[in-house]
Amino acid sequence: MKKQTLLILLGYLGLTILMTWPVALHLTNAIPGDGFDGWQNYWNLWWVKQALLVDGTNPFFTDYLYAPTGVSLLFHTLNIFNGLWTLPLQLNFGLAIAYNGVVFASYVMAGYAGYLLALYTLSRFFPQGACGLRSAAFVSGLVFTMAPFHMAHLLGHMQVFSMAWPAFYVLWLLRTLQPWTTDSRPAPHLWRDVFLTALFLVLATLVALYHTLYLLIFTGVTLLWIMVYRWRSGAGPSAFFFRPVLIVAAVGLVFGVAVSPLLVPMILDASARPDLETGLVQNITLSADLLAYVTPSEMHPLWGAWATAIADNFSTTTSERLIFAGFVPLLLAGYIIMRGRRSPIVRFWTLMIAIYFVLSLGPFLHINGQIVTLGGWQLPLPYLLLYYTVPFIDLTRSLSRYNLMFMLGLGVLVSMALARLTNAQSAARRPYWITGIAAALICFEFIAVPYPISTIDTPQFYFDIAAEPDDFVVAELPMNWDRPTPLLHQTVHGRPLLTAYTSRDNPLELAWRVPVFQQWRSLGPDIIDQPLDEVAPTIFFDFNLRYIVLDYWQMPPGPERDATEQWVAAALPDAAPFYDDGRLKVYQTPSKTETVPYLSLGEGWGDRQEQGDSAVRRSIAKDASSDALFVHHPAASSLALELTATTEAEAPVSIAVFAGDTKLDTLMVGPSDETFTIELPPTDADLLKIRLDAAGGPVFVSRASLTMVK
Repeated sequence: MKKQTLLILLGYLGLTILMTWPVALHLTNAIPGDGFDGWQNYWNLWWVKQALLVDGTNPFFTDYLYAPTGVSLLFHTLNIFNGLWTLPLQLNFGLAIAYNGVVFASYVMAGYAGYLLALYTLSRFFPQGACGLRSAAFVSGLVFTMAPFHMAHLLGHMQVFSMAWPAFYVLWLLRTLQPWTTDSRPAPHLWRDVFLTALFLVLATLVALYHTLYLLIFTGVTLLWIMVYRWRSGAGPSAFFFRPVLIVAAVGLVFGVAVSPLLVPMILDASARPDLETGLVQNITLSADLLAYVTPSEMHPLWGAWATAIADNFSTTTSERLIFAGFVPLLLAGYIIMRGRRSPIVRFWTLMIAIYFVLSLGPFLHINGQIVTLGGWQLPLPYLLLYYTVPFIDLTRSLSRYNLMFMLGLGVLVSMALARLTNAQSAARRPYWITGIAAALICFEFIAVPYPISTIDTPQFYFDIAAEPDDFVVAELPMNWDRPTPLLHQTVHGRPLLTAYTSRDNPLELAWRVPVFQQWRSLGPDIIDQPLDEVAPTIFFDFNLRYIVLDYWQMPPGPERDATEQWVAAALPDAAPFYDDGRLKVYQTPSKTETVPYLSLGEGWGDRQEQGDSAVRRSIAKDASSDALFVHHPAASSLALELTATTEAEAPVSIAVFAGDTKLDTLMVGPSDETFTIELPPTDADLLKIRLDAAGGPVFVSRASLTMVK
């Protein structure tokens, strides 16, 4: 490694330590961030090691979460590349060092990649050579890696703050395509550069699919730029069309072959699961506000509180709205755009940042948290067209993250401005100090110290159960919404969890379908009406559930805690805690003395709807093809199914009730609640499927229960 390169890397390392202080003091006992999504990514590193080196299984599916069915991690933010390269760190120094290793490597390498990209651009902007290009390029990397966007996602989004590979891809794509020349001769080492370009796209994909989308857009725009630029310059078809298209096709081919084992199942899964679509509402909510680009960082030690008061008007969270571009970078970029507007290089980067700026604003223009309207119509932006025309783009939701590419291009423009200012005078009068002053001012604008950290604090109970020899499941409460803290605990105890926190909802999850767990999930009743204390031991046995953990740090005094304790007590009346340390109260599940039949919901049900009288109901959609109900352990008893149902249709709706392929009854459901009793056939099976086919509807069921037939 050249001494100059080493100094550049050390420079970015020093800046990372300074700008994220005091993270460097807590490499073994804490991670940077707000203690939320960071634990999910902490778990991600652990899971890749567990899957590959302990269990020898596919890391893109786990049965350690949402036991017993497990969950696909194809659309989870696994960022498997970080899990792979940190395996030596995990094995030798532990999980905390591995996580913080990703942090510092990401900052240093993103800065270095931004530096190399700027240096490459400057060498084309000043083809005859110039002074101070390396220092100007260093500031470009600083703008990219120390940007408030980067600081915001350091709160816990490892898949976002690991942003070196997009910059390397952009650099090698430009090296390979040479968009600012009309020369049709092949570049030196063309096929090596094609391979490296594809490699960097693969690595970016293995960190985050968001990055893949950004880079595909960059590739398409660059290709169109080359075609127009070379055609207008009088180049022949080979130079402006065939050669660049073939190069991009070659990159795409290598990339497609390399990632097809991952992308093919993702495409198939996305095609079959409408629930993966995030919807236009989330896109609107998670778009950038126009003012966010000029609202100073709310993590700044001096004016952070003032900036937060403004940013609170925006529609999204801190990590998504913190996209401040910096006044110094914007002024420098404006300078070079005006003074160098005749340069194709300046025009190219101006076009790029404009595109990503507009995309980050989302489907409609927001200013200070409000959608701008003209004549009563919401002002649409180009992303709205992409949403309705580009396949699978509706799988993305956080549109403000396009700021990553905006800051990359902004850094390059800053470097060109500084280099031009430095070389504007004669050699004896060159103002080299401008670059240093600009770097200092940018650091001051972007600094976020003291950076928040989250201490790795795992109660002793989890170390104790890690030593138990047999397999069992743990339920961590509250579970009315998914929290990441149980993932942190699992990295210690290694036991499957009943529920979890993943990036997408899990269609396989059973907890919302089964009595006891339904009540713990919703903190209220559901349509299955069976005595919880009677069915709980059988359900716990079926799920292999041993410990029920109430974490009082996750539920301060209030309605959530009261309801959680109420529904735990309903399933475990008079039970004494197995463990209580003031933070955790742990119950051990009772032994099953008899098998009690119980119901669970299939997939063909609508969402739980609360009624004004504290009752609930769920809908059965017309022509629902999924099984509607399951009867567990029906063989030991003569059972009847009781259903209370109604419809809002004008005429009565018929429901055909099937057990397997055998029709049991036809129910005529009217506008008033009515209870129907259907005798179930004798069976030796341990699970009976009941299908409810509504001929019209929808039909609403407010109660489902099992009774003994005398």
